[in-house]
Amino acid sequence: MFPNKRKQKGNLLVMSIVVMVVVGFLSLNLLKVESSNHDTLSKEVLGTQAWFLAHSGAEWGLTQLFPLGASGANTSICNGVVRRPNMREDGSGCKQDPEVVCVTNTVNYHSEEVQYFKITSSVTCGSGIDQVTRVQEVWAKEIN
Repeated sequence: MFPNKRKQKGNLLVMSIVVMVVVGFLSLNLLKVESSNHDTLSKEVLGTQAWFLAHSGAEWGLTQLFPLGASGANTSICNGVVRRPNMREDGSGCKQDPEVVCVTNTVNYHSEEVQYFKITSSVTCGSGIDQVTRVQEVWAKEIN
């Protein structure tokens, strides 16, 4: 009625090996997920730094275009030349300053010329597979 105990010898050894293999596969998959989460978090942090740095570059461009105390726009900076204001913070993931470009568009509206200024600021942070780029664009209109 009861099976022979001699025939069951080694059964526990086989079961323990199967359990160890299954636990090993589970731990490898968990390691892959954790590594992916780390990469995602790194890109998110670098992307946020790049976004704020690009935003600061666009604001810098606006303050150059419309200086405080001036009555109109300083159109001399809107010639399509790339400018790099010194805004980097040492120790951050961004190794370059924002690239700020201002261009002028003139539009005829009801037989009147209206000038629009487009300020584009772009920043790249990180390197290799963790490299992210953020671009901010601001449009402004000259008021006469």
